Amino acid sequence: MPTSTGLDGFIRATSALAAQHPLTPNGTRRFILAFGEQMAYIRVQDARNPWRFLRQMEGNPPTRWGTEGFKWGLVDDGNPARHYAAFVFVGFWLPGWMALLVLWLWEFAGFVRYGLRWSQADTRSGYVGLWHGRLVRRQGQTILPSLIARDLAESGQGWSRLSQNGEKAVRNEKRET
Repeated sequence: MPTSTGLDGFIRATSALAAQHPLTPNGTRRFILAFGEQMAYIRVQDARNPWRFLRQMEGNPPTRWGTEGFKWGLVDDGNPARHYAAFVFVGFWLPGWMALLVLWLWEFAGFVRYGLRWSQADTRSGYVGLWHGRLVRRQGQTILPSLIARDLAESGQGWSRLSQNGEKAVRNEKRET
């Protein structure tokens, strides 16, 4: 477990990882590969073994951050950064329609696997990740930490798939205790 946890730790680790790669198209691609592996356990080199590849993606990545500081409307388990990071990865590499298809297929598979329980928080997190992946592809990895702070933080501005430019906030749902 990293020494710094929660959203702040996730942002710090993302910033440090972004700084390790030059702000070039090739540097950004290398960043996304490293980001996907560290934060979501997406190891492209293991894609030749589909079962292992899929098991890794549903398991715990090398780094786990917890839920502290994350917008509750985007949290459905103990490591919301994992799901978000996976869809940043998908949004970076795939065209928009294909990325959406992957999101919905993944969510439907989870719905079936987890006893017909739909996770609206995962779907929201996936949409935010897809959007951020597209922005990183266009503008480079150095924008990702500020996007995370803006759209994933409990106190952040937020994002909505209903808004093309990301200005409309995701409904901020508090969990009842």
